[in-house]
Amino acid sequence: MTVTSYIILGGLVLFIAIGAYYFMVSMIGPRKIEEIENLISRGKYRDAIVLLNRILEKDDRNMKALFLLGLCHQKSGDYSNAILNYRRCLKIGKFSPETPEGEVRKRLADCQLSIGNYTEAKNEYLILTQLQPDNYENYYEVGKLFQRGGLQPKAIKFLTQATRLNPAHAESWSSLGQAHFQMNNYHEAKNALQTATSLNGADPTAFYYLGLALRFLQDGEGALKALERAMKDDSLKARALLTRGLVLMDQKSYVQAVAEFQKGLKQVDRNSEIYLQLHYMAAAAAELNRDMHTAIEHWEKLHSIRPDYRDVSQKLKQYSEFRTDDSIKDFMIASGAQFEAIGRKMIENMGFSINQLNMHRDTAITSLVSESDASRRANRRFYALIYIQRDLNTVSENQMREFHEQMKERGAQRGLFMTVGEIAPAAVEFAGNRPIELFDASAIVEHVRGAMV
Repeated sequence: MTVTSYIILGGLVLFIAIGAYYFMVSMIGPRKIEEIENLISRGKYRDAIVLLNRILEKDDRNMKALFLLGLCHQKSGDYSNAILNYRRCLKIGKFSPETPEGEVRKRLADCQLSIGNYTEAKNEYLILTQLQPDNYENYYEVGKLFQRGGLQPKAIKFLTQATRLNPAHAESWSSLGQAHFQMNNYHEAKNALQTATSLNGADPTAFYYLGLALRFLQDGEGALKALERAMKDDSLKARALLTRGLVLMDQKSYVQAVAEFQKGLKQVDRNSEIYLQLHYMAAAAAELNRDMHTAIEHWEKLHSIRPDYRDVSQKLKQYSEFRTDDSIKDFMIASGAQFEAIGRKMIENMGFSINQLNMHRDTAITSLVSESDASRRANRRFYALIYIQRDLNTVSENQMREFHEQMKERGAQRGLFMTVGEIAPAAVEFAGNRPIELFDASAIVEHVRGAMV
């Protein structure tokens, strides 16, 4: 054979060898990837990671291997390395049906969520809404992330689109209702949350927010029913009981409200903020019901935990007499008929004759009384107007002005204004320039005691 023939033969052998090598690689590569995918499906992530790293040592731009390596890290909870590999996929950008861009970005976004990188996750989902405009899940995730960031108008925009793309997705309706509630759009919140609860009757969060919305829409009965459903979730139970108590207070059912707040106290840790809120609202409901013993009990508990909580110190100071004097406690919780009888006795003990007496919502008494001016020869009778108030609202200047007008209208030359609460400085100044005698909480005590002997 000639030299030329040897050269041709050698070239042919080399060509066949190279072809055989690449044929074997092309056959072994997919087979190895299939084996790795089988390992992943069986949860053998460490073994799969070893094999994938070997592949990437030879070809560091292998998209399939990079994607699967990211998947292994994600499934084993190593989100930082998963993010690194998914980002390498995006940088290479050679997407295929085996490694579609949408799947890579979705998994990258999920990893970002898992480690609390909400802005990065939101950015990926925003891109996905462009890549997959008909996929409601991406709009839902973006909406939830805007909602988490307090950007409710943007949340509403994306969540609304999610409900349009998939009207049967209860979670989208629930999140949309919550976003509307945060914007004080109570009617829209109610409509969205009612849709959510009709699609999924086991979503306590949707029922909780529905109860909140119905309360603000003054549908107390509807709110109570929704909040009862929310109580099936232990994590929501205390908040649902707190809101149920507020609804009952709206309905002036103060005894039932206190009971709900006290149930809530059994559900929470005493170091939590809601524990303080429940005590405070229980005291407020008891105060409105004139159950001062219960109110003071809750205020004292609050004061022992956090002395500067809201106006608790002021309340305890205001009710200092009530904490030590049973007659004042009885005066506050007396029935309407008992309150009237005590009021009459107080007036008579001061030496007045009652001409007229009127009750006001069983919290106040107005009485036109007469007194004799013994120093005058004609023994002429003078009239006085007495007002006895047993609610704890601070007496304002306007209230004092109204009282003075009533004195003039009823021909009273003198006025006595008696309250268990405090009197505003402006009201004191107004009365000081007129024939009005004031009795605040400390001054009324002796008169109450004398009437209850």
